[in-house]
Amino acid sequence: MSRTLKSFHLFSLSLGFLSAAAMIFNTGVFVRLYPQVTQFQELDPSWESYGIAVGLDFILIAIFHLSCVGTLLAHLVVHKTTSKIKIAAITLGVISGAMILGDMALLSDIGKEYPLGWQTRGEWIVLFISYGLHYIFLVLAILSLISNLKSSPTPKENIVKDEVLFLSLHSTGLLCGWLGLIFVIIGLVSNLTPWMMERIVVPLGLLILSPYLVILAIWVFWKRLGDLAPGLDEKQSQDLSRAGLWSLLFTTPIMVGYFSFQISPWAQDTWSLLWLPFLIFLSLTLFSSFVLSFFRN
Repeated sequence: MSRTLKSFHLFSLSLGFLSAAAMIFNTGVFVRLYPQVTQFQELDPSWESYGIAVGLDFILIAIFHLSCVGTLLAHLVVHKTTSKIKIAAITLGVISGAMILGDMALLSDIGKEYPLGWQTRGEWIVLFISYGLHYIFLVLAILSLISNLKSSPTPKENIVKDEVLFLSLHSTGLLCGWLGLIFVIIGLVSNLTPWMMERIVVPLGLLILSPYLVILAIWVFWKRLGDLAPGLDEKQSQDLSRAGLWSLLFTTPIMVGYFSFQISPWAQDTWSLLWLPFLIFLSLTLFSSFVLSFFRN
């Protein structure tokens, strides 16, 4: 590992431990604040100083996300090695990092609604779920950074780098597809109104797809730059063609079944809003899983 890349790993790892302390502090503040806000109790003026500390912690946590994801991506490109944990860390890092903006927006809404006497339990639940995702990313990120520091792979030829990015792309696609399907299934069985679903389906769908789009952009960029083979090799082309065919064969009957439920009397109104996200995430899951299966065989 080069000295510069090692320095980035050590810097990100240091930020990771600082972010862990910041997240624990923020969680403690939220746990103490939640019952007081939801029960409309009067807050002590000292909470304003806690609010400033929480805001500074958000900045630290966001910097850690950027540093860690960038470092892991740089290691993937330079050393041509990857693993499921590192792919999961990159994927969740992009999603978790974007959700920090959502956390700040939720706290802002709570601060505006609480003085008006509006109930904010829904916002708090979403905030705690988001922080759960931050903790999962934190653990995966620290494990990935330590793993990279312990290993010192020798750079290999470009075709290997192409294969690593190719596998990373579809591993990320598989993980994003599964996350998207979970989101869609929750939406199908929930009691959310069409108005609420319309507000969240597009931003949340793009948020889940963003890690896949990031890896795809890196892969295309390196191919255009000329550091990778400009085209797909014969096996990659065959794997993509076979995966596309099998994905179509599986997707069609599943979507026919979805349509049958959609027009049934017991279907909810939100089903009509979720057919496109369901199709996108189903196709991405099937396509990526078939590509990985064919490539490894």
